[in-house]
This record gives sequence, structure tokens and C-alpha cells, in this order.
Amino acid sequence: MMKQSDRQTVLSLSATAALLLSGSAFSAEHVVTQQGVTFVPATIDAYPGDTIRWVYTGGTHSVTSGADCTPSGLFDSPLSIKNTEFVWTVPASAAGTTVDYYCDPHCIFGQTGSIRVGTEHVVTQTGFAFSPAAITVAPGDRVRWVRTGGNHTVTSGTKCTADGASFDAPLTLASPEFSWTVPASAAGSTIGYFCAPHCFFDMVGTITVVGNANPADVNGDGSVNAADLAEVLNSWGATGGAADIDGSGTVNAADLAMVLGAWTG
Repeated sequence: MMKQSDRQTVLSLSATAALLLSGSAFSAEHVVTQQGVTFVPATIDAYPGDTIRWVYTGGTHSVTSGADCTPSGLFDSPLSIKNTEFVWTVPASAAGTTVDYYCDPHCIFGQTGSIRVGTEHVVTQTGFAFSPAAITVAPGDRVRWVRTGGNHTVTSGTKCTADGASFDAPLTLASPEFSWTVPASAAGSTIGYFCAPHCFFDMVGTITVVGNANPADVNGDGSVNAADLAEVLNSWGATGGAADIDGSGTVNAADLAMVLGAWTG
């Protein structure tokens, strides 16, 4: 008969395993600071399961979902000396949308923000296979590989040869998940990948990336012009997204330079 202590150990291990497989242990936190009558950064990129933490610095404010100073009912919390933080977890239903929000007392002064929620694609390692083996994504989407057993890798390349460019990560007991955000520069391409130890068992996959092949054309209208420049400036400091042209993880001067360098007018 199993002892109580053994039963508790099994339950604890099971809970830990469930947490790992759920992906919640790998979700990101994004911090938005209230500074005067602004939210900094005003625009962020997140994914389902991520948390957004708003931090108070002074005054009386709110964090209210909605656009044009009209609440949408998704969240509404005070941000004040008595409520110095508000945390919201991005739901799966928000994938592929932009969640706008504002401060109720100061919306007329332009205290607004937005959360661009990307789409996540989950690929599961099952035996010597990736499932699904072929997926179609867009720039800014996130691909998350989840291990179920064994020692594997997620290595970009074809014919069992790594390309050394996109990704190469273990998928093991110590590293049961790997996430990759599709850069804007990958638009219009197909990326092959494989498991290095088991490629000869045909453990391979493909990622087809839709979109414009010119990453500097941020809005995909066929030209690189003031509209793309505005997208970069409005996303300044954001993590990922189409405005992160060079795929560095942050929208900054390098992305601005790429727009200016590819300018068509």
C-alpha cells in the first residue's frame, strides 16, 4: 500500500509535469508603467497565456479595456495608491486581435494603450514525429514545440543539415519546451526543421510563412513609405511584431534604419 508521503510526492510530481506541459511556466510577463498621464510602453506585443502587469507611480488612474474611451468589459481596474498594480492574463480568445485600453479619468488627455496579441502555434513531439509536421504562420506569430518524451532537438535546416540561421534548441526533460517568434524577415519563405538525433527516422517539419517578402514593408501594402515609418515609431520599444524588422526582439533604431534604407515612397 502506498504511504501518504509517497502519494504526496507522486501528486506533486504530477502537478509539476502538468504545469510544464500546459506552457504556463514558460509564459512571459510584460510590464507597463503609468508615468504621468501616459502608459509606457503604450504598445506591446504579447501572446495568449502571457501576463500584463501595470505599475502605478502617482495620481489616480484606471486600466480599462476599450477603444475611443468606451469600455469593452474585458478588464477594468483602478491604478492608485491603494491599488498599485494590476495584472491581466491574455486569454486564448484574444489571439490575433489588438486589445485597446485607456485610463478612464485621463482618456481625453490621450492616456491610452494597446496590446497586440499574436497567434501561437503548438507543435507536439510524439515519438519520432512532430505533430502537426507542417504549419502555416505569419510574421509575429509564435511557434511552441512541446516534448512528450525522449531527447530531441528543434533544428532549422533541410536534409538533416542545420542552416545555422533560424533556431537550434534541445527538446529534453531539462528543456521540455522551445518557442520561436517568426521574424518579419521570414515572410514569403518556407523554413524546414528536424530533430538532429532522429532525422534519419524522418523526424522533420516545415513552417510556411505567409506575407510580404520585403520585411521593411511593415504594413504589407507593397511600398516602403511613411506608413511603415509610422508603424515603427508607434511600436518603438515593443517586443517583437511586424515592426521588429530585423527580428532582434525589440523595435529600435535598427528597424528604423531598415525602413529608411528600403524606402520606395
